[in-house]
Amino acid sequence: MANNASHDHHFTPVFYLKNWIVAPEQKLIEYRRRGDGIIRPRWTGPKGTGYDKDIYAAADASVASLEESFMAPADTHAAAAMAVFFSPGKELKWTRKERSSWSRFIMSMLMRHPDDIAELRKLVDDDWTNLTDEMREQYHQRWQEGMPEKPEDWWEQNRETYREAARLQWLQGMIDNEGIGSRLNAMSWNVANVGKGKHKLLTSDRPICMTKSLDELDAFVMMPLSPSKVFIGVRRMETLAKIQELTTDELVAEVNLEVVQNARRFVFAADTSQDRFVLNHFGRSNQPTWMMRLAEKRARDRARRSVA
Repeated sequence: MANNASHDHHFTPVFYLKNWIVAPEQKLIEYRRRGDGIIRPRWTGPKGTGYDKDIYAAADASVASLEESFMAPADTHAAAAMAVFFSPGKELKWTRKERSSWSRFIMSMLMRHPDDIAELRKLVDDDWTNLTDEMREQYHQRWQEGMPEKPEDWWEQNRETYREAARLQWLQGMIDNEGIGSRLNAMSWNVANVGKGKHKLLTSDRPICMTKSLDELDAFVMMPLSPSKVFIGVRRMETLAKIQELTTDELVAEVNLEVVQNARRFVFAADTSQDRFVLNHFGRSNQPTWMMRLAEKRARDRARRSVA
């Protein structure tokens, strides 16, 4: 049965997965943990994987879906930016729009996973369940006749109406965060060609390899672009030099290990030559995601405010 494009929201975008397809079938290998807990590979087209139903839409249809208004256009621009990595010549040249589009894509891949969307929903609920003095003050400043005296009462009456809108607004705002985007834009962007290595690059539904913070002295971001290319963004050229000291096989091994261990639903490959590696390492990382760290930070902030 054909997928309904209006409801299949790809958290691992089609344009990205196309880099792993094999001609002439135009398919790639998807590894997924099935209902019986066993991870099995299957051949599929890029449109037939990496998606969930309506994850960027309001559950109650109270607000417009982000898929059509934001995610799909952002992916279209990111695809154009990604093409620069595959252009001939040693020097990579981006327009300002292309750099911003690629940075936005990197941010989206840290936040668009269904697990992140679920975490964001809890984050919105926690914020409104634990109103701060600032939020109460803002409510009283905006209070009009007919509204409840207490902000808590107003929220209980309007929770369902505004929760979905707030969730989608937060998601778009975080992906479009100017501060983080400017840090990514300011990095030196490079591509490593690893096609002569022993193994091909894999990817997954969590393909970003990075330092804990972009403010670290040796901050970096890496992401497989295809079975033979990996994106490397660094804050300092000294960091790039350290990465370039790795052999091709060492770099591929490190990237593949992190990408596969970070996977939650899917790992993708151009063939089945690394079956055993994928099965041994699929989803074994316990590292908190970007969204989980944000939730922990906001919880700490609320705790400090309640004590103050």
